[in-house]
Order: sequence, then C-alpha cells, then structure tokens
Amino acid sequence: MRMVYTGADEEDFIDARRRLLVELDAWSEMRQRVVDPVVAGALLDYRFERDGLLGRWTREVLRGALLTWFPRKVVLLDPHSSAVLSTVEALLDFFDDADLFDDRSEPPGVLRTFVRGVADRFDEAMREPSNFGLAKFWAVAMAEHGVDPLDEFEAQEFLDRVQEGEVEVDQELLQDIAYRHYEGDTEVEPLEPTPVFALASDQELTGDAAETRVVRRLRRFVDWVGDGRELAAKGRLAESDARDLADRLDEPDPTELVSLAKTAGVVRVLKGRLVRVKRAAPLLEDPLALWRVAVPHVVADCREPLRRSAERQLAYELLESIQADNDCATIPMLIEILDDLGDLNWRCADATPVLRVLGRLADFGLVELFPATEEHYEDLLDFAGVDSVDDVPEEERQVVRMRPLGTRVMYDARVQAGIPTLTLGDLAGETAEVFLARVGPLPQEAFEEGARLWLRARHPERAIAELSEVARRTDDFEHRMLAFQLLAEYGEQGVSAISELRDHSAAGPAALSWLLDAGLIDPSEVRGRERTYGMVDVLAAGIRSAGRKKAMEEFAAQPRQAQLLFLADATICGHPHTREVLESMVLAHPDRAVSNAARKALDWLHEPEG
Repeated sequence: MRMVYTGADEEDFIDARRRLLVELDAWSEMRQRVVDPVVAGALLDYRFERDGLLGRWTREVLRGALLTWFPRKVVLLDPHSSAVLSTVEALLDFFDDADLFDDRSEPPGVLRTFVRGVADRFDEAMREPSNFGLAKFWAVAMAEHGVDPLDEFEAQEFLDRVQEGEVEVDQELLQDIAYRHYEGDTEVEPLEPTPVFALASDQELTGDAAETRVVRRLRRFVDWVGDGRELAAKGRLAESDARDLADRLDEPDPTELVSLAKTAGVVRVLKGRLVRVKRAAPLLEDPLALWRVAVPHVVADCREPLRRSAERQLAYELLESIQADNDCATIPMLIEILDDLGDLNWRCADATPVLRVLGRLADFGLVELFPATEEHYEDLLDFAGVDSVDDVPEEERQVVRMRPLGTRVMYDARVQAGIPTLTLGDLAGETAEVFLARVGPLPQEAFEEGARLWLRARHPERAIAELSEVARRTDDFEHRMLAFQLLAEYGEQGVSAISELRDHSAAGPAALSWLLDAGLIDPSEVRGRERTYGMVDVLAAGIRSAGRKKAMEEFAAQPRQAQLLFLADATICGHPHTREVLESMVLAHPDRAVSNAARKALDWLHEPEG
C-alpha cells in the first residue's frame, strides 16, 4: 500500500483512503475491534491535508489531529472520547500489524499511551463551541434545530431565518469564528507541499551566467561608458550618445540599459556624468556575481509592494507558476493561471505582457522558450480553449522551461522570505518512499542527482533493505519501478534483491517486468498471471500519468483478440487497481467491442460483493 501522498492529486488519495478503510474493516472483523469508518477516514484526511504522510505518526501529529483539527472540523453523532479514541487506537494497531508505519513514526506503544491519556482534553475540546470552525458552527446549529446540513434547500432556508432574526445564534461567537476563518486558520488549513529544488553548483551556474544576454550587455555597456559620458537634463543620456549606444551595441532601449547598469551597481551618476564604478571591476570579471546583482532589475522580491513593481512581480508569478508545473508550462497555461490571480494590475487575457516578461526572463537565463511539440498539444488546446492547434496564435504555441538560474532565483527568494524549502540534499536523509514520491516527478536529471545523494547517504545494505521494503509494500507501479532502478545501482547485489521479489504476490509481476526489460530472464519463463498482473500495473500507471484517453489508445494498438484475452484474465489476477483499469476501458476505449467486454468483466468483478 502506498502511504506517501505529499502533493498528490486528491483523487489518488481518495482511492487510497477507500482501500485502506476496506482493509481496516477486514482487520477489525478478524481482531473483533469496533471501528468507526468516519473517524478513521477523518484521521487519514488530516494526514493528507497536512503533509500527505499517511503512515507517519507522532504524539505531535495526534495532538494536532485530536485537540485542534477534530474540534474544528469534524461533526460526529457521538463525539465522546470513548467512541472516537477507540477507533484512533484501532487504526494505529492496524498500521502496526500491517507494517504501514513510517520509519519516522514514534513507537506504537508511545502513541497508544498518548491516545489513552488525552481523553479528557479531547472531550473538553470537542464540547467547546469556540473551537468550532465556520462550517462546523453552522452544521451544529442546524442539527440543534432539526435541520439536515446536507439538505441544501433546508440549510439555505435556515440561514435565511437566521438572517431575518427568526432563529437566534450566538453572534459574538460567530463573529470570532468567522474572523479566524477568513484571516487564515493555519492550524487546520491544508498545507501546500514544500517544493523540492534541484540546485546546480556555483560552477555550473557561473558557466550559465556567462552565456546570458544580460551579462554580455552589461560588460559591453561599461566598456562603452569608458571614462564617462555627459548626461542631458534629468540625468538622461545625451541624444547623440543614445543613438551611438543603439547603433554600436544594437540596443533597442538605451534608457532601460542605463537603469539596469545602475541597479547592478556598475555605473553611477557623478557631477552630471555617467561614470563607471571602480569598485565594480571585480564584479565584471565574475559572471555569476554580476548576474546576481542584475536579477533584481527583472524579478521582484516576493515581499515587495506590487504598486512599485507590477511587471517585476509578474515575472516572479510566472516563475512560480512554471515551477509549480514541474518546471515546464505552455504559454496559454500561464496566461490562464495568472489571469486567475485577480490582484495584478496587468491582468488580462492578452498574451502580450506575459510574452514580453518571458522574453526578459530568457535574457537573464532564468527560462528558455521553445516551440510546442505534439506532447504539449493537449495542454495548448485545453488552456487556449480551441479545437485545433492552428487556432492557437503562433507566438503562443511555445513552451517555457525553467533553467538552473531560474531555479536558483526562486530558491533564494523563498529562503530570504522565510518560506519553507527543500533541496535534493535535504531529501537524502528521508525514507525511501518519501524520496521516491517527492523526487520521482522531477525531471530525469534532477531525479538522477537526487538518487546519487540518497544512495550515498546510507550503507548499501540499508539502502537495499529500504528499497526492497518499498517495492514489497507499495501498490504504486511507478514507485516500484523507481525502487528497482535504484536497486540496480548496486549491481549484482541489487539485481539479486529484485530477483528475490519475483515470487512476492504484489511486487513479483513488476520485478518480472524489470528483469525482462533488463534481459536477465527469458520471456518463456513468464507465467500467465504475472503477465496479466504486470499489464494492469502498466495500465494503471499510464492512466494516472497520461490520462485515460491516451492510455487506452496505446492499449488499443494491440490486436483485439489479445485485448479480450487480457480482460478475461484481469478479473482473476488479484491486482488492487483492476477495477480502475476496467472502468477506464468502459469509458475511454476507442473500440466498442473491447469497451463492452470491459463492462461485462467489471460486472463480473462486482458480483462477489453482492
């Protein structure tokens, strides 16, 4: 069972929660434990909203869940501690029995002792109305007046009666709760995952900085200034100098270049003349240092007032949006995301300001732009709201990718603002599953560097044990394959560990697939169930990464008979994602005959539950 959902889609978590609760129910029947699925589900929701580490439990985590989050958010028919805490303890015992606890969890005995000792404080916190969140305040008030909060019509009618004074509620309490809610209730609000930065070395950044247009411009400009240039009124370049600068250095905007050089501190105004700053001579010899002092000219500090720097603030928002989309985004996507921000004064559906600022960011080496290819067409169409790529304006048919200098700018900005950040080095000390979940989605180069750091941070025997454990326990195909990739770094010892998983009920088919691809076993050795289980693995992973439509189109490239044979075997292979795959075939398979067969297989799969 995958237990790390940091930054994952909510749909993926909901599916995992459902499967965990099914297994918890089966365990509770076997152990004769009473479990309230609402309470257990709420605990899992809390872990997902806070950091996504479903298997990492400490007394501090339990304290936040039971004494703050439950009182604020959870409405229960029987909120007494005896009913709630017995389920909490049962969930912890289930995790212990099923080996689902994270290595960073506190010992189960310590957690059980805490749960048993917190009963009185839990009851007090659940009874105190000032602890309620805004939604819970209204839900409790409605329930006290015999109104079903889930009935939209009844709920609205109740609110109208309160508004008209027909029903009284504690207005002072409501005001306090509403104030806390709208100001931001940090103790219970879902947390955004801390981004992971793959930082290049200063040596690599120096080489990149030397190639940027901005560094070349500044060096040429300082040479052009020479012993000094007389300034005209209001500190502007003389008209003849401005023309000379534009012609000789091919500068379309001399005024902007002067401003940039002043920002970088390489020129200044002295007695009506523009002169070089002598102390800046070493700066001009160091491309990375020169680049660093120039960056504030194009990107605003994230704490800087918007009114002073609308276009530089737009640059920061663009970089943040590109980073949030795994360092790569299409122009229409950026336009739509930024148009939704609402408080930027450049805001409009026009691509012009976005393209202009992206061009400046490219001059500073923070991003690169390149023509969109087929793999980006779906995004182009979705965000541009058109039916054909030809309908997207040519200048918008581009993709923006973050470059190492841009990553460094965003990292430094967050650190300076005191915003949490993570680097690949920080994750080298994390558990194998957390590492794979956080670094797996990064570009290949970043993943490889992160893997090198993670492997170097532990002895081979420990790394092999951790990766093998993840491969056995997770039901995420991509995480398994990444674990095998890292195991293979240990050569024969790692391959032996993968081979030992061949007979494992869940990990075996994926191990087989890896060994086949590596040419280490003969295809004739593959058993039918392994082949089917492995295919479900691949399809489920494809559906999540590329979407139903594309995954089904790739599957449909096989002969129809092979697809129908797969469906016949899929219902009995025992894969936890079989239902998800069959549902996708029913909804998205392009061949009606295969789609209908998938529907029948899905019906058959449901029969035992009836």
